[in-house]
Amino acid sequence: MGARSVRLAMWLNVLLLATCAAAQRPGSISGTVLDERGSPVAVAQVRVDTLDGRPKASAVLMVETDKNGHFIMNNLDLTDYKVFAMKEAAGYPNTAASFYSNNAFPTVTLTAGAPEVEVTLRVGPPAGIMSGIVKDAVTGAPVSASVLLRRTSDPDKWISMSQKAEYRVLLPPSVDVCVEVSAPGYKTWFYGGTSDTLKRSPIQLESSKEMKLDIQLEPEDKPEKQP
Repeated sequence: MGARSVRLAMWLNVLLLATCAAAQRPGSISGTVLDERGSPVAVAQVRVDTLDGRPKASAVLMVETDKNGHFIMNNLDLTDYKVFAMKEAAGYPNTAASFYSNNAFPTVTLTAGAPEVEVTLRVGPPAGIMSGIVKDAVTGAPVSASVLLRRTSDPDKWISMSQKAEYRVLLPPSVDVCVEVSAPGYKTWFYGGTSDTLKRSPIQLESSKEMKLDIQLEPEDKPEKQP
């Protein structure tokens, strides 16, 4: 057998093993996403993560709900999962982040004896919204920036996200949050005016309440004023 034939046989074996492995992943999670009033949430994203944090062999990691709020996720390994739902456009943030979920989330277990599980996921109440424009304090030019949000009561629960100059971020309702905004070439901006988390004022927004806040970033090296 020539070298080319050997390589072809090896590729066929790899393909066969992959096909067999896929056939051995019969698990599925299905269910419905409901809002705080018990109404179905259409076009919500549903995501699963393994409870132990190990990489998943399954190809599908996230699906969307239909018009009735129903979803199904197939081809899952038989193991333990955390299940999350979100729809940021409606104010329901990504609860896979502990900043939003406070580490409270439903879990399911898929086994050979029970490879299919149905679950009801609840989202809400909607988050508070902080939005505005980030600008250069000297020129007034718009600046794309990173926004860091941190729970005041538990600083280890935080999230950082890149935003365009016209930003919009969701805050967990009725929770004190520290806010920092940074961009390359600029000094970090702190809501409350100080980097000391014990001295600066937090932001707390009620559900669905929107706070408009324009932010000016000071350049690290300000240009000298002309005489």
